[in-house]
Amino acid sequence: MSPIEEIKSKLKKYPNVKFEEKENYICVIPDSENGFDVWFREDEREYTIGFSSWHEHFDKNELKDALNCFVWGLSDACRLKVYLRRGKEYKWQVQSLEDGVWVTFSTTSLFNFSFWRRKTVKYKTNALIEA
Repeated sequence: MSPIEEIKSKLKKYPNVKFEEKENYICVIPDSENGFDVWFREDEREYTIGFSSWHEHFDKNELKDALNCFVWGLSDACRLKVYLRRGKEYKWQVQSLEDGVWVTFSTTSLFNFSFWRRKTVKYKTNALIEA
């Protein structure tokens, strides 16, 4: 079974979860504006897991880790800290709930030409799966 077929099979347990699928790609769409997309992409060299614009690359021999990361993004033990300037997202930090404290795990960012503008921060979580 392909990784995407495996993900779709597991998502059948959650009939209210919406997702879109393309060749070598699947994306779970959040059920609220406080959630974020969780996506999986496969190419000949690697797997990429993404939460909105944050992403992590996994070698082909790390499929289990990639799938665990995907599921973690759907859980209440994961959240995305999103930085904005002038309403435009430019930095995404994935945080993990550890002993009741949110700890930053990884960051992805873009250069923002409005760096002098006031920064705002939003927190997003899916909580589709209980950790």
